[in-house]
Amino acid sequence: MTSALSEAAVTLLTVLAVAGGLAIVGIALGWAGVAGKNRALTVTGAVALFAGGLLVLGWAIVDGTGVRAATVGLIAALLPAPILVGTFLWLGRYRRRPWLVLAFCFGWGACVATAIALGVNTGIAVLLDRNGFDQGLAAVVSAPVIEEIAKLLGPLLVYWTARRHLTGTLDAIVYCGLAGAGFAVSENVLYASGTYVLGASLDDAAGIAQVTILVVVRGLATMFAHPLMTGLSAIGLGRAARLPGRKGRQAVWIIGMLLCGMGLHALWNGSSLLGVALDMPALWFALYPAFLAPLFFTMVGAALWLRAADARRTQTALAPLVAAAQISPPELASLATFSRRSAARDWALRWAGKPGEAAMKDFQRAASDVAEQYDLASIGAPWSEREVHEGVQRMNTARTGYVGRDPRTPPALWDGHRYHVAFPDGQMRAIEPPAQPVMPLPLAPPPPPPAYPVTYA
Repeated sequence: MTSALSEAAVTLLTVLAVAGGLAIVGIALGWAGVAGKNRALTVTGAVALFAGGLLVLGWAIVDGTGVRAATVGLIAALLPAPILVGTFLWLGRYRRRPWLVLAFCFGWGACVATAIALGVNTGIAVLLDRNGFDQGLAAVVSAPVIEEIAKLLGPLLVYWTARRHLTGTLDAIVYCGLAGAGFAVSENVLYASGTYVLGASLDDAAGIAQVTILVVVRGLATMFAHPLMTGLSAIGLGRAARLPGRKGRQAVWIIGMLLCGMGLHALWNGSSLLGVALDMPALWFALYPAFLAPLFFTMVGAALWLRAADARRTQTALAPLVAAAQISPPELASLATFSRRSAARDWALRWAGKPGEAAMKDFQRAASDVAEQYDLASIGAPWSEREVHEGVQRMNTARTGYVGRDPRTPPALWDGHRYHVAFPDGQMRAIEPPAQPVMPLPLAPPPPPPAYPVTYA
C-alpha cells in the first residue's frame, strides 16, 4: 500500500512539475499580454497554464478510476456549476469586467489550483502513511493550507498583472469566488468519480445512486463552501487594493485573511474526521447549520452591501462633473442605487424602446467606468485621464438614444449651476436646481403632466 502510494505521489508530482513549467511560461506570456494589451498573448498564456493543470487532473482521475467513472464524475460535477458561476457573474454584473479575466480566475481554480493541491496533498498523504499516521490527516494538515494558497494565487496574478481590473473588495470577491467555484467543480469530479467506483463494485445502479447522494450533499447543500473560504481571502485582497503603495499593510491584510480562510477550511475538514473518531458521524452535518450557513449568509449580505456601496461611490466620485456641466444633478441621482438604475432603464424602454434601454445601459456603464477612474485617483492609485475622457464621450453618445423622447420633459440645458428650461411661450429661463438632487425617472407610470410644465421629471 505504501509502495503504491509512493509511486503514485512521485508520478503525480513529476507531472505537476511539468505543469509548473508550462505555468511559468503561461504566466510570462499572460503578463506580457496584459502589459501590452495583446489579447492573443494573454489567451496563449492562459491556455498553456490551464493545459498543465488539466494534464495532472486528467491523468489522476482516469488512471485512478477509469474513463467511465471519470465521465460520470464530470457530468455530476457540472450540474451545480451554472449556479456557482452565475452567482458571482450576477454579483459583478453592473461593472465592466473583461470576460478574459473572469474566465482566467475560474480556469485557474478548476485547472491549476486543483492540480497543485492534488499533487501536494498526495505527497503529504504518502509522508503521513510512511510515518505511521492516518492519511486522512492530510485533509486537516495540508489541504486547508495548500488549497487556500493555490486558489488565491489566481486572483493575486490578476492584481499584480491587471491592476486596473481589481480595485476593491467587490472585485476581489467576484474573482476569488470564481476561483473557488472552479476548484469546487474540479474537486467534485474527483469525489464523484471515486464514489461511483465504490458504488459500482456492487452494480452500476448503486454507483449512480451514490453519486446522486454526493451531488445533493456536496453539489447543492455545500457547493459554496470553497468560494466562502476563499471569500475570506478576498476581503484581505480587496482591502489591499484600497491601500496602494502601503506594502506592509497590504501584506498584513492578505496574509491575515488568508489564515482565516485556512482556519475555516481546517475546521470544516476536521469536523468529519473528528466525527468518525468520536463515533458522531452527524457532527459534520451539524456544523453546517450551526456555523457555515450563518457565515455564508453574512458573506452574502456583505457582498450585496459592497455592491450597493459601488453605486453610492459612483454618485460621490462623479459630483465634480456636475459643476463641469458634464452631468446634471438628476442624472447623478439616478446612478446612486441599482434600483434607480433599473428605473432609469425602464423609463428609457418606455419612451425610446429597446434602443433607448440599451443606450441607458451604455450611459450607466460609461458613468461607472469614469467613477472608477476618479475613485482610483482619490486613493492615490494609478488612473487614466484618457479613460475618463473616453467615458464622458460614451456618456454623451448614449444620451442621444433617449434624450428628448419623453414628451412630459421640456427642453432644458444644464450649465453646471442651473437649468435653462424652454417654457410654453418659447422663452428659455434659468431655474435653480433643487437643494437635493431628485430622481428624474419615475418608479411607476407618471400622472398626466400639468398644463404649465415648469419642472423637470
